[in-house]
Amino acid sequence: MTNEMPENHPNNVGNLLAARFMVEKYSGSHRSFYDRETGQQGLLPMHLIGVAMALGVEDLEEAKKIVRLQYFLPLSPAIVYRPNKPDIVHEKGLNSMNLWRPSEVVPEPTKSAQKFIDHLQDVLGADDGRVDYLLDMLSYRYQNQTAPKPHIAFYFFGEQGGAGKSTFAETLTKVFGSTAVRTTNTVAGLTGKGSVDLWSRTFLVVEEASLAKGTALYDEIKSYTGSDYTHTDRKYAAVGMHHTPAQLFMLSNRPPMFLEPEDRRFFVARWQLGVVGAEERAAYFAEYRQWLNDGGLEAIAGLFSTREIVADPYKNAPETTEKITAIESAIDPTVAAIRDWLEEHESVRLVTMKNFDDVWREHGTKSNARKHKMAEAGLQFYGRTKLGDKQYSVYQYKDDVVIAAGYGHGLSVQLADGSHKHWSDVFFTGLGAF
Repeated sequence: MTNEMPENHPNNVGNLLAARFMVEKYSGSHRSFYDRETGQQGLLPMHLIGVAMALGVEDLEEAKKIVRLQYFLPLSPAIVYRPNKPDIVHEKGLNSMNLWRPSEVVPEPTKSAQKFIDHLQDVLGADDGRVDYLLDMLSYRYQNQTAPKPHIAFYFFGEQGGAGKSTFAETLTKVFGSTAVRTTNTVAGLTGKGSVDLWSRTFLVVEEASLAKGTALYDEIKSYTGSDYTHTDRKYAAVGMHHTPAQLFMLSNRPPMFLEPEDRRFFVARWQLGVVGAEERAAYFAEYRQWLNDGGLEAIAGLFSTREIVADPYKNAPETTEKITAIESAIDPTVAAIRDWLEEHESVRLVTMKNFDDVWREHGTKSNARKHKMAEAGLQFYGRTKLGDKQYSVYQYKDDVVIAAGYGHGLSVQLADGSHKHWSDVFFTGLGAF
């Protein structure tokens, strides 16, 4: 005869509660709890009492007593990212919540990942070893998830739509796991307060990237790419030291216009599918995605887990023809920002310096350099003139012809295509009063 403890015995129920719940905050004599099983935060003692009764404690007062007397481990407010570690990480005597969770995709090394390799060769090209380099880098991160990150970032671009850049990002997310990849649609989140959170995983993917926005952004990227820790603030938290293990992938429709001549960090390659016709591309990706869903993801994970890595992940990024061309054709970031503004407001043909106040402020452009930046962007000074009831220093497109009307009638603009526009239709005043 054995003396087994009943499942609803107070000691047994207390142990089960202690294994599941942790104290996350004390407020006077009151406690709030974190549920390791469901991920819920801010739970009150009454929630734990309810769980105790669900575990078989029939008496309410007995359930209250169990919760009151049971010791629960304290949860540190720090949140960490530790691949291949449990959901609660014990470090330096503290218990911290771990953001990392294992991928649902289980590696299958016996399955062939050749279709994935063929696809990369289709979009990146089969020459000069660029596919092998990408596969080596991805395999290194998969096999060494806790090692210091390689200080390499990737920039893939292609004007052609429907070439599968987003599919590639989705594949990374599924193979490495949803908690291993952070994705943002623009570069705006890469700077400013709280940007450190984006760099807290294995990969950071920026879709629809446009990097001709200034050296401040490039310097920020270099800083995060070149280090594993940074001393900064994060959202809703004080300044402190933060782990930044993420490698950056930038996906864009245009080549990078920000690289410095001696850039060592970025691997730049054109991403373009040599399949002509929208229907043909749709059929190509329908077949490819079907393969991914029918075991392809497991095959890719198997490839990453077993591939013999040849490239040194800690050496400078290989030079590609696309990178060399991008560096040689790089333009002043302030000029690029002005052109971006003009492209966004394509109907505007007459502007003033004040229209670009955000540009001057972002790039720290001094007042005596502004007219030169505008000239490089394709604008020229027309002169001081009265438009409506105010006087403006007006700038025009170099290819436009500004026609002065009689006194008090303002201007009209003849565009390159021969059409005429009245100044009130092409003069931008949307940034406030001048």
